[in-house]
Amino acid sequence: MFLLAQPLVMGQNVITIERSRVIETKTVNGQTIRKLYDARLRTGNVSLVCDSAWQFIGMDEIRAFGNIQIDTPTENIWTDTLYYYNNQDLSKLRGRVIIKQDSTLLFGNKVDYNFLTKEAFFRDDIRLEDSEGILTALSGNYYQNQDSAEFRGMVQLADSAQYAEGDSLFINREKKSLRLFGDLFVADSTNNAILKGEYLEADSTGRRYIRENAFLRRVSSDTTDTTYINAHEILLVEQDSTTLIDAFTNVRVWSPRFSSNSDTLLYDSESELFRLISNPKAWHNNIQLTGPFISVQLDSNQVKKLTSYVGTIAVQEDSVTGRLNQIKGDSLFVDFEDGEITQISVYPNSEILFHTKNSQDEPDGAMENSSPKTILYFENGELVRAWMGKNQGLFLPEYTDLVNRRLEGFIWTPQLRPQKPDSEPTQKWNPVSPERPFTLPKRFVEYMESASKTD
Repeated sequence: MFLLAQPLVMGQNVITIERSRVIETKTVNGQTIRKLYDARLRTGNVSLVCDSAWQFIGMDEIRAFGNIQIDTPTENIWTDTLYYYNNQDLSKLRGRVIIKQDSTLLFGNKVDYNFLTKEAFFRDDIRLEDSEGILTALSGNYYQNQDSAEFRGMVQLADSAQYAEGDSLFINREKKSLRLFGDLFVADSTNNAILKGEYLEADSTGRRYIRENAFLRRVSSDTTDTTYINAHEILLVEQDSTTLIDAFTNVRVWSPRFSSNSDTLLYDSESELFRLISNPKAWHNNIQLTGPFISVQLDSNQVKKLTSYVGTIAVQEDSVTGRLNQIKGDSLFVDFEDGEITQISVYPNSEILFHTKNSQDEPDGAMENSSPKTILYFENGELVRAWMGKNQGLFLPEYTDLVNRRLEGFIWTPQLRPQKPDSEPTQKWNPVSPERPFTLPKRFVEYMESASKTD
């Protein structure tokens, strides 16, 4: 027997039985229950079909079982079991739960859903799929009206260009912005970058801000150069073909070409210029450069020029004798060709201490000079000529303590030089599975097949 268009009054809402094969009314434990089979129900603009439904008379509660599909103007929902509390507009969805909203699919096993506020609370695992990729977590909340969501526990995002993981995630899909928290890891194959830290902000403009143990590994577009940056904060902006990197507080850089320590780092990939500010130190091969402001100019990932202003000192360790050649002045410029030092220029107020060697490469004294300007010329990393204007100096013959002679302001701290990491950072968890978490409900499969034919 089929009954059509039978009204059920629950609270202030009327639920219409649009179709039902059988209606039975029974009393269980003193509670009157109306049972419907092969039912289609409607309340307002929400319709529901299911294998069976129970209405608890006087309790504003309906339970539905088996092959359930719920349709509203803004979403479609499939589940195995539904507990609907009419006076709260709240539904408890249990079993295989799928929520479709526009091009977004949400999968879960235990979901509480509010039809009035369009809020879904995934209590036990969540999987989100859309045109941009897949997201999984141990739990999450989805706010349809705000087009935002929050996810907690083993959060993973994956698409064709990147992978990210962390402990929790807050995302606004309309604004295309997100915040990722807790021991995060991001691998970006498009920009050849890996990010790590405790907090990440990102948006659609290409801006990424990482803080607390912030780490960036970036491989050049031709894959010939890899740069590692550690700092308290890192701001990374990708715009067209240009990358801007700003790093702050205890900034440490390592690359095959140079390494550095500073409080602030500013980098522009278009000009290939690193600027180091506030207590910086930079190293290239056996040279340490120290000064309040240092710039490192690259050319095709090779160091082209080191520059330091306002009182600086450069120290070069002799590769044979181990002695420390020193040069200081108000401004210092170091030029390179094919990665080898070719010239050092210092002015004004230049001072040098340069150790000499005999034909057997043994120490045999040092030159110490002061001049308004000094230019040192190198070949194959070795000093071959010096030019000094109006110099005052002397030659120091070899003696026991000459190795320890220092210019005023001497700084040599090789122990602070950043080293290449022993291992590459990797993700903690297994990759996001391309497989959905359960066998898809029959009505969902039929709906998607019908939609694909319509498209």
